[in-house]
Amino acid sequence: MIKPEKPLEQISKALIGYLSAQTGDPAIDYETPLTQMQGGYETCTYRFKLSGAPQGVSHPLVLRLYPRRYGPDNALWESTIQSVLADQGYPVACVHWTCTDLSVLGGAFFVMALLPGALMTTVPFETIPGMMGTTHAHLHGVDPEPVVRALQERGFDERRYRLGGRMDQLQHRASEHPWLKEGVEWLVENRPPEPERLVICHGDFHPLNILVQDGKVTGVLDWPGFIVADPVLDIANTITLTEISAKYLLGLKNPETVIQVYLGAYRAQRPLDLGALDYYRARRCIHALVEGAEGQQVWRQPGIVADLLATTHEVTGIRIIPPSP
Repeated sequence: MIKPEKPLEQISKALIGYLSAQTGDPAIDYETPLTQMQGGYETCTYRFKLSGAPQGVSHPLVLRLYPRRYGPDNALWESTIQSVLADQGYPVACVHWTCTDLSVLGGAFFVMALLPGALMTTVPFETIPGMMGTTHAHLHGVDPEPVVRALQERGFDERRYRLGGRMDQLQHRASEHPWLKEGVEWLVENRPPEPERLVICHGDFHPLNILVQDGKVTGVLDWPGFIVADPVLDIANTITLTEISAKYLLGLKNPETVIQVYLGAYRAQRPLDLGALDYYRARRCIHALVEGAEGQQVWRQPGIVADLLATTHEVTGIRIIPPSP
């Protein structure tokens, strides 16, 4: 969990000042104070509730605050995606305010509804794969064009949400780590053609990003990895996370069964051609190795690294050798 750049007291006071100005109500205050929530690799996240709030924002709220180093783009990016998806009926938090003025709280931020429910990892295990598959298929059935238009209206270049742009970005990041060069070059040279119909991909679709209540999915969290691409890219990411990271982080002992049920639930909703699955599995593994080289601890654990390297070799035939610790 990252640390905010300002003390909680300063953030709390500044946020109320901002919301008072936005609502035109100088008497607005906290009914429940700003309280930091667990998790968050990219943002500081807080829950709170307003007293005397106007209709529509009297429910519990969440502040998602980005570090100053990210500039204004990430807050605008995620809040735009969530707003459009919420309008289309997908279970995401409705965004009420977005602020790109870094001086207000020390970084860009947005305020959204607090969704009901608990993380999917808290429900009976046997229900998880089916709910994941159904919810993922629902996402891939949502029309991406309204999101694309909204992002374009806010000045985002198309390459930010297309695979070609992401591949360029991956090449640039991997250039700092020569031991990854051959693997990234393989991805560029062997990239499969994309299908005619591209879909909204979450990029990090797994139980720790999904909320559930009373047996139903109430929210899908964290959208920085949004991309419009082949649905198999998104599915391969989920399968790779299930095969590798869930085994170590969640103690998952039967990933093959989980994947089988997940895919069955998905296919019950939408057709699926997995011809490019291995390519996108290798892509996710190499991307994870880049993230680990950049310092993300989850991708530096020895067991996880070994499995990432083994899967990459299985698909590409390339034996990547990381530098000694």
